[in-house]
Amino acid sequence: MLEFFDPDDKAGTATFYDRHILFNTKLIRHFAEAYKVRVGFDKELRKIYVFPIDRDFAESGQIKESSLLSLSVSKSYVRVASKPLMDFIAEAFGIKIAKGESKQFKATYDENKKCVVIDLGGAE
Repeated sequence: MLEFFDPDDKAGTATFYDRHILFNTKLIRHFAEAYKVRVGFDKELRKIYVFPIDRDFAESGQIKESSLLSLSVSKSYVRVASKPLMDFIAEAFGIKIAKGESKQFKATYDENKKCVVIDLGGAE
């Protein structure tokens, strides 16, 4: 089967810090319309799912407001800052990150689920 290289298909990275997650430029376009994000987990598969949520849906009342997290989008990164989220990830997945340290994981966009999937199967 013939396949073609597309640099946009290259996996992005999610860098974990003690208080936030930072997504690199490969993933920015998937957050272009996002107002908030909702984060899901699969402990068995060791994956984290970050769903970009637009403003209309976020304010529609269909999702519990407390489950939505703020994000910052710039030209070179997307940041989801939440100390409680990072504490939960540390406990649920056994990922300890000291202040001033970071760990990188592969992250890709899942077209079917319409979310960014962070694979905790191995640090980069």
